[in-house]
Amino acid sequence: MIGEGKTPAGEKALAEIEKARKKDLYGSKDQLLLGMDLGMASHVAARYRKSEKIFRGANRLGEMLFTKSFTDILLAYQLNDYSLPYRGLPYERVMINLVNSLNYAATGDWNGALVETRKIRRKLLAYNRMYPKAAGGAPGRYARYEGTARELLARHHIAYNPAQLNHYTDDAFARYLSGVFEEAQIASGAGNYQSAYLSYLKARRTYEKYALLYHTPMPSFLGPALLRTAEAAGRFHELARWKKVYAGVASLRPAEYARMGHILFVGFNGRIFHLTQQRFVFPLPLANTISMVSFSVPKPEGGGTGVHGHEILLAPVDRSGDPGIRASSELGDDLMAIGATNFKDHLSRIILREAIRSTLKTVEQITAQEIAQREGTVAQLLTMVGGGIFAVASDQADVRSWRLLPATIDAATLDIPPGTYDLTVRTRTDFGPGGSLTQRVSVGPGQYLLVRTVNPPPPSNRGGN
Repeated sequence: MIGEGKTPAGEKALAEIEKARKKDLYGSKDQLLLGMDLGMASHVAARYRKSEKIFRGANRLGEMLFTKSFTDILLAYQLNDYSLPYRGLPYERVMINLVNSLNYAATGDWNGALVETRKIRRKLLAYNRMYPKAAGGAPGRYARYEGTARELLARHHIAYNPAQLNHYTDDAFARYLSGVFEEAQIASGAGNYQSAYLSYLKARRTYEKYALLYHTPMPSFLGPALLRTAEAAGRFHELARWKKVYAGVASLRPAEYARMGHILFVGFNGRIFHLTQQRFVFPLPLANTISMVSFSVPKPEGGGTGVHGHEILLAPVDRSGDPGIRASSELGDDLMAIGATNFKDHLSRIILREAIRSTLKTVEQITAQEIAQREGTVAQLLTMVGGGIFAVASDQADVRSWRLLPATIDAATLDIPPGTYDLTVRTRTDFGPGGSLTQRVSVGPGQYLLVRTVNPPPPSNRGGN
């Protein structure tokens, strides 16, 4: 892999994270976030094996915390999310595997890369199976205030749905990468065209869903992949259909493709949104007076990128006058859109819980105060404080998130005659031409190279964080 090893961005990020860890700024409840940050910074710094090891640990911890969060619904009501260990949202836990697949690809371990991308679909299926289990009524004493909380939310037009499933049920770019990683192993006998074709097919179907959910266009790099692998897998009826869909699209025959070298370009652009706190305060008629129910929830803010894409140029070193090969990258994953939708799904599940908890807190506080005033003693009030009535919720939203994720991921593939090339990657931005990367590379028949570049977030006045 080439692309980012010579830049200081990753090393600088690693130094800042290590400094924060030494100051205990992450804390015992933020170990997953620490693993995500360290893994990403190590990847950007081209420390691929270190990043892979960190991400493996983060993946195990994330799965354990996610499962545990569904086994203690009562605890979820007693403590707000900020008081619990950070477990990440589904799209964040999925990105652990996607970025880690690039760690494996960077070291030529295409099977390891394939294993990581295949984990993603299984994860997302498991997540949506689990969410309905947590969508039942409020437990114990919280159940008494569920109706009141629902009325408050409805009165103020606050949408919620504790049974909300994730719209993010599959990752199109991960499906595409699975096909690439499968094909990268065919020469060694470890991969097969049937599996590669199915991965590309599922990628196309998921991109069709992306168009509806995130307005992501269908990338053109899928056409040649479907045509090539359908033929190689002997799926001639499907090949005939794809020839109609991709009429006029140039595609190498499988035998010719196997003799070529291959470049996979992946670009990380900008930075995803961060979370801030949003506070709700509602009047609640109670005991001949008006009390206030208040709670806070996170909301996304900032993030983005000014990068439109990249131009990748390959100039043969030993063939003067050869114009070379050029390709333009296309959007693979729009993490700003995926993350925002996934966050809204999450918020729709938790907002009723926060309203119930805050209603209980308000009602029982007022009840305790009335008893204390009527009996002329604070004994009852102190008893309820000791029992945790006032500590039932910290009115602070959980604004933790994986802030080192890019806003978008773009990609391109180039199939080239074996040889040595001067590779140039040029960035296209809102503000005109961006930076460029140049490096000499050599690629042999059937060999795959991964090129990855990282572009900074936009200036702060354009919504960066």
